[in-house]
Amino acid sequence: MAIWRDTELSTEGSGAQGARLGERLARLSVEVLLWVMSLFCSTMGAFLLIAPHHFQTPPYRALLPYGIGWGALALASGVGLLAVAVLRPRRWVALSVHVMAGLTLLALAASFARVGGVNGVVVYTVLGLGTALGGLLPRGRPAAGGNGDLFGFLMGVVATLAGLLMVMAPGLFRSAIYPVERLRLSVLGLSLLLTGPLLVYAALVPGLRRRQEWAAHLVAGAAFLAFGFFMALPGRAWTGLALYCGGGAVVAVLPWLRRRLAALDTSSLRARLSLALAIASSVTLVLATALATAQEERLAEEQALAVRGIEAQAIAQNVSDYIEMNGARTLAIAALAGRAPLTAEAQETLLGASRRSYPDVTAFRTLGLDGRVIAAAGAPLPPQLLRRLAAMMGEEREPRIQVMTSQVDGRSLLFLGAPVRDAMGRLAGLLVTAYDSEALGERIVRPGSSVALNDGHGRPIASRDALPPDLARLPRLPDGWDRRVRSSGAMKRESGVVGFARVPGVGWMVAVERPQSADLAGVRRGRDVACGLLLALIPLAVAGGILAARRIALPLQTLSEAVDELTAGNLAAPLGDGSKITEVARLSAAFREMRDRLAARTRESERLAGELRARAEALAEADHRKDEFLAMLAHELRNPLGAIANASYLLEQLGPSSSPMEKSVAIIRRQIQHLVRLVDDLLDVSRITRGKVELRRELLDLVEIVRQAVDTTRPLAEAKSQNLRLDLSREPLPLVGDATRLEQVLSNLLRNAVKFTEPGGHIDITAGRGAPGEAVVRVRDDGIGIGAELLPRVFDLFAQGEQALDREGAGLGIGLTLVRSLVEMHGGRVEARSDGPGQGSELEVRLPLAPS
Repeated sequence: MAIWRDTELSTEGSGAQGARLGERLARLSVEVLLWVMSLFCSTMGAFLLIAPHHFQTPPYRALLPYGIGWGALALASGVGLLAVAVLRPRRWVALSVHVMAGLTLLALAASFARVGGVNGVVVYTVLGLGTALGGLLPRGRPAAGGNGDLFGFLMGVVATLAGLLMVMAPGLFRSAIYPVERLRLSVLGLSLLLTGPLLVYAALVPGLRRRQEWAAHLVAGAAFLAFGFFMALPGRAWTGLALYCGGGAVVAVLPWLRRRLAALDTSSLRARLSLALAIASSVTLVLATALATAQEERLAEEQALAVRGIEAQAIAQNVSDYIEMNGARTLAIAALAGRAPLTAEAQETLLGASRRSYPDVTAFRTLGLDGRVIAAAGAPLPPQLLRRLAAMMGEEREPRIQVMTSQVDGRSLLFLGAPVRDAMGRLAGLLVTAYDSEALGERIVRPGSSVALNDGHGRPIASRDALPPDLARLPRLPDGWDRRVRSSGAMKRESGVVGFARVPGVGWMVAVERPQSADLAGVRRGRDVACGLLLALIPLAVAGGILAARRIALPLQTLSEAVDELTAGNLAAPLGDGSKITEVARLSAAFREMRDRLAARTRESERLAGELRARAEALAEADHRKDEFLAMLAHELRNPLGAIANASYLLEQLGPSSSPMEKSVAIIRRQIQHLVRLVDDLLDVSRITRGKVELRRELLDLVEIVRQAVDTTRPLAEAKSQNLRLDLSREPLPLVGDATRLEQVLSNLLRNAVKFTEPGGHIDITAGRGAPGEAVVRVRDDGIGIGAELLPRVFDLFAQGEQALDREGAGLGIGLTLVRSLVEMHGGRVEARSDGPGQGSELEVRLPLAPS
């Protein structure tokens, strides 16, 4: 079994580990998180907007009153994240979208917290914070490998925390939203706890082997899928089912998905057109379907509410008829009681006969005006209740039937009191009949509905629940609902459709309620069908958008490829002439015209290039012949110069015969020396041009080389009464070079300075250290200077300024060319400066010093 170990982390201190961990977190890729969270948020938002009845479960109870707002926020977050993934907007825009999506997920976490859904709190808090903070991570081109993935890291953290809670505190998962037995809960928690750290490790540690990476993701994905099927599905936690199953599938194929996203060019016109068309069509479909189905459900709910109201009125009328019927019986018996003596024997006889005639009556009582019981038949009744009825009757100016309900021995009884009048029509007593409210309850039964009857003062009279067994039981109406309805006229119920009515004559209240799932079953089936069709149509709309974008972008792609071919020199590349898009056709025509012009210019350029090549070859040939001519000329001139020099030497040895003869010999000797220097320069230029000059390198002191060059040139300066001033470094300037060639360089510079400086002028020679590892020699004169037009080409071959007609002392213009060539062969550089004619000039040579 392979042991996965981060050797870098294990060998460093805690501070270095923290810094490295922070760097790895900052390098996590946010691409997969953008795509997954965009799909999750947009799908859940559309689902809630179109089929909100599926969210009437405990996890979403706190969120459901704000369902439309949360659904719109989730849909906007999903669309925004998708736009961020494709368009890559500015940093603050992307961060705003990330924060909005994070708030959407945190709202889900708050809803789960209200009902004790600890797992939902952990999951959506981690994902919400991770999505919000993901906007701070730098985004570049998605990498196929190397850095970890933020989505994988967050899912690993979710699995670790959820698994730890399920193993360490299983009691937190004993609520109704987690209908899982203990053993299965422990197995799921253990699987998450084992796979979560592996997923975090795979995200943070780059360079894992391919098998290790795939193993970690496949195992973690399987654990999430199992959690979704065994935890989220039974509790109807639809967001959890989408997250665990969808997110688990993404985690399982995350290595492959990252490579696919890395190959996706989101900046292409096709991708952005696809995004625009897909969002436009999908969001339009979602909003249109949501509005249409919401309007249909609202109308269906209003209709169901009207039906419940009609049912309530019918029941209220039935109750009123029941009271009137029994009130009429009570008045009839009271009339008989008034004709009989108000003695116990006479009244008991009447009440006994009445009890046999009306077996549905629970009890009869004949009372005096003071509430005293004269006669009784049937079940016992509370004396205080009877006295209260008598008091109420006595307070009436024109006594009439009295209606009252009360609990007696655990039963709800209906009391009807009627005045008893004597033969003179005077109020002599009170007849009370008591009815069991069960009989009244039988009259309020409505199949498929729950009916409640209250007295209008918060006291229940009767209730009947006739809902089918397959429907969920409705929660009881809140205490005092009748008082609230009497004051406001209506009351909203979240779980059911309820209608109210007032019982005529007595002020009682009737409530008839049916579950929304029953009353709105038809319209909700329609919403489910619409949601299913929408889920099927959205992929078709997206595919249509992609195909349309491809069709629009294909001519541009063809045109781009043709332009690439044109750039590569293929002027015959096709330009997509068949496009039916006006703008693309115009662009193709413009490129076609440009191609034709480019072809014409290319042909002309090729012709001119041919001519230039021919001229270049001719110039090269001429240059080559020039070099050969110079070399041959120099060699040929050496022979006659040698003879002339020997002849002048013989003349000089013979002794001067006369003064004119002596002057002539001196002139000949002087001119021969000048010609020898010219020939030597020609030979050197010829050798350098043909690469035949070799330097004899040795360790030298540049200060001594400068002194030797000055000593060689000093007679020339003294002949013109010029002042040579030296400023040489006191310390040696060691370098590796050819002493002869370096002395030749400095002698040429000094002879030039002497040549172009008037008699009595000044020439300054300095030598010292310049930049680190560099020696600098400067020759400064106050002579005729260099013109601005000549200064850039002063080192070119045969370059010379204007000369006098007699060209006295002039050369061939090759001295400075030799200087530059020899200095560069030593690894140095030379530069000329002058403020203009008559301002003198300065020649600066920089040479690398030998390493110490």
